[in-house]
Amino acid sequence: MLWEWWRWLGWRRIVVVAVAIPIVAVVVWWMVRLPAPPVENFIPTAPEAPASLDPLAPLDTLAPTRIAVHVVGAVQQPGVYHLVAGARGDDAVRAAGGPTADADVRRVNLAAPLTDGEQFLVPRKGEHVVITVPPSRGGSAGNSSGGSAGNTAGNSAGVPPSGALLVDLNRATVAELDQLPGVGPSTARAIVDHRTRNGPFASVDDLLAVRGIGPAKLAELKPFARV
Repeated sequence: MLWEWWRWLGWRRIVVVAVAIPIVAVVVWWMVRLPAPPVENFIPTAPEAPASLDPLAPLDTLAPTRIAVHVVGAVQQPGVYHLVAGARGDDAVRAAGGPTADADVRRVNLAAPLTDGEQFLVPRKGEHVVITVPPSRGGSAGNSSGGSAGNTAGNSAGVPPSGALLVDLNRATVAELDQLPGVGPSTARAIVDHRTRNGPFASVDDLLAVRGIGPAKLAELKPFARV
């Protein structure tokens, strides 16, 4: 009986069955494996645009990438230059071809950041230039410490604006010292008198020895003075 069944099956059928069994096993495994993810997972979505690129965003919220600065004074090529946002005073001087031989670069802060639309002045040696001190961010345009009407307080951060000239305490006149924030005519005269009696100042901190100048007033005027 077994022999008859073996003869009926034949070796060809045995080979076919041996080959078909692995194939069927693979197909069954493929069909019963993990189910496919939902269709909605395949729907592409547009990437969210950055807030800074939102076409509906107010214009005043977009930071400028270029600024225009008017470079004047002792530079090779005075003029208006377009610089990248965040540029410093040194970048403006380089853009204008560098300082001239008679430039007094010690009187200007080359490390100060520039703002769009400002004028950056590089004075010449010995040149008398009116020092411009920015008004206080608190909104007071006058000098609360008894200075001249044209004198204004320094900014709340204690940092002079780019292009602001630094007053040399050992060379400035009473009129020039009077333009420092917190310094009036009497204090300016006291600085000159102290300099005459005791010699040049070694540092700006030596102003504490001058009558009428305390730590608060020194901190206010220090960013605008040098020795």
